[in-house]
Amino acid sequence: MRCAKVSALLIGIFAFASAVHAMDIKRVDHTLILSGIVVQPDLDRIKKEFAKAPTITHVVLRNSMGGNSWTGYRLGELFREKGVTTAVSGHCVSSCSRLFLGGKTRMFSDDYPSSLTYVGFHGHYDFDKLNRAAVEKDDLAGWTLKFTDHKLDPKLMRRWVDIERRAGDMRFYPPAAAKRFGQVVMLCQGTESLRPQQCEKIATNAFAHGIVTTPETYSSPDALTLPYKLRATRYPTTAFATLTQADRLPARSPAAQRDFGLFTNAALPRAFAVTASGVAWGWSANSAKSDEQALNACRIMAARKNRNAPCVLYAVDERVVYGRP
Repeated sequence: MRCAKVSALLIGIFAFASAVHAMDIKRVDHTLILSGIVVQPDLDRIKKEFAKAPTITHVVLRNSMGGNSWTGYRLGELFREKGVTTAVSGHCVSSCSRLFLGGKTRMFSDDYPSSLTYVGFHGHYDFDKLNRAAVEKDDLAGWTLKFTDHKLDPKLMRRWVDIERRAGDMRFYPPAAAKRFGQVVMLCQGTESLRPQQCEKIATNAFAHGIVTTPETYSSPDALTLPYKLRATRYPTTAFATLTQADRLPARSPAAQRDFGLFTNAALPRAFAVTASGVAWGWSANSAKSDEQALNACRIMAARKNRNAPCVLYAVDERVVYGRP
């Protein structure tokens, strides 16, 4: 009797843990939006969604670092069987990449900035170390070639299959990310302190290897509710300058130029504030409140210099917003 109670308790704990860590599923008309970790029960949950009306035509994969490898293969096969379009919204890595390759049509979305939008591929891992036996058993190479419609260069794929650390991956970004990174495909070993900037840059693109099937971008039906879209609406791009035109910054001092250089390499969300005279400036990164923090830093510098000059935002995320009415 005691063993039965213990078994029931363990089953309950497992079911609870699976529910807590399962993918978040959201439906908007014909679109299924999936985010978070991939676990085995997700296969049945998502099959049930396909059995409901209206018919699912698009699957959006949003900010998932992957999870259960077996489930990733099966969901990718399900999506190909259903003939859906898959779209990357933010990052889609590891097992999630197989969900993405399942799409008959595969696209990047514009839900997030291009530098945060990528599909990441690597091998199978146990305790952070490459499990070559699992790679061969699951035929990762053969499956991936098939689901990229045999457009993928096997030598390129071999490089990501052989990455030793789970933290490493080969990342495919949309074309617009080249403005920030120089290239749109990066091989990261997982040992870099700054990724993908310190990763190996590879001169190719996702379309050339069948990772995506079209250069067009997709806008998710809930895109306008996402944080970066809200920031873009609140702080629209102006024609004053681009981020690469550092000479347009009102603050021309070497210290200001140095800080602006740090800003342009910093993590999003980020913001840079300045006074029109250029006497004061401030910036913040990797914070949802970076706009407020940048303005406060600028105001503190202006007060320290005994200047009563108002601070305004010069750049937000990857956009120059200076000169707004």
